[in-house]
Amino acid sequence: MKLVGRRVLLNVPKRPESIIELTPETERELEMKMIDKWIALEVFETGEDVETVKSGDKVYVPSSALQNAERIPVDGDTKMMIAEFDIAIVW
Repeated sequence: MKLVGRRVLLNVPKRPESIIELTPETERELEMKMIDKWIALEVFETGEDVETVKSGDKVYVPSSALQNAERIPVDGDTKMMIAEFDIAIVW
């Protein structure tokens, strides 16, 4: 896989497993509620033109950008794809 441009893939924090099976809509609602608690997200991969962060960095991204982030399956995990300019803080 090669990420191009000024795109950044972020690891999606894992939610505790539930014994109750949820519909995709309910899962999305829970994820949206969790977004407000995501302060330091780990960078999984960066595009070839990204200059401000590297893989493994912790970043803060405003919740509005996270709500619009695309979800991409990578190696069995879900990643969020954002633009580099959506990153507000690098820890």
